[in-house]
Amino acid sequence: MMNYTLNKPKGSRLNWGEVHSRQRKKIKRPSKALKGRKIKNRQTGFLDLAKTWLDVVAKAVLVMIMGYGAFHGYRYVTTAPQFAVAQINFSGNEKVSLHTLESMAQPLLGQNIFQLDLQSITEQFKANPWIENVSAVRRLPRGIRIQVQERTPFARIQLDKTYLMDHYGVLIVPDNKEYGTLPLITGVKVHGVELGNEIPVAGIVPGLQAMHFMNQLGAFKDDPIQKFHMSSPLKLVFTTQTRGIDIYLAVDRIQEGFENLKLILDAMDSNLTGIHYIDLSFKDKVVVKKNRMEPRRGIVHKI
Repeated sequence: MMNYTLNKPKGSRLNWGEVHSRQRKKIKRPSKALKGRKIKNRQTGFLDLAKTWLDVVAKAVLVMIMGYGAFHGYRYVTTAPQFAVAQINFSGNEKVSLHTLESMAQPLLGQNIFQLDLQSITEQFKANPWIENVSAVRRLPRGIRIQVQERTPFARIQLDKTYLMDHYGVLIVPDNKEYGTLPLITGVKVHGVELGNEIPVAGIVPGLQAMHFMNQLGAFKDDPIQKFHMSSPLKLVFTTQTRGIDIYLAVDRIQEGFENLKLILDAMDSNLTGIHYIDLSFKDKVVVKKNRMEPRRGIVHKI
């Protein structure tokens, strides 16, 4: 058995109080320089915060000033007599008298030019059946310019009495014999007549267009189509002015009938002498009837 003797060197024994004392000595206390920096940082943060608040306050004050100015500026331009309408100029009118237009515009005088509803003004003037379109613009400080576009009479239509109508089928005014040379439309049945509105009958506008294009053909140069009759809701009968030649078209096949008419006229060399009528209302065929004074039956052309 071996014994080991532990010889502790002198002075190796530590006092726990000394250990703690040494550890406390190792912890450095804040220096005066560090304290100075902290104080300086606090001052800088305070200045930055104050600057931010001042900036916010300045912007708020600026917004208030601008709002105040805008409010009073708005009140000024919308109430000042310097912007009250005093002059209204018109252009584009021929059938509508200047007196009529001035009477319609009378309520606009004295109103503030910035508060005028231009869209409402145009609708007000379009209530006149002669007027198709209107444009209104401000002329600062106290003027308005109103330009009107009038409807062009394109045909006459026989209803409860004869009316003028444009190429859109809109009734304008009763016929005053000034437009007696315009094409006449008959056989149309409607309940109630409203000037300035389109006739609610299918076939009128396509019939007007067909009449226009047929009159461009050489065969009708010296004897244009002058009227058409709605013999039924599905059939239109066009009649030339001098010889009274009738052209029948189906409302639902007007384009097809017009193309067939051009083929027949080419085959006949555009010579309609002795022709009573041409019926284009059938599908895939055309019936050409000679003058009623002749005993011959109608000639059927297949397309």
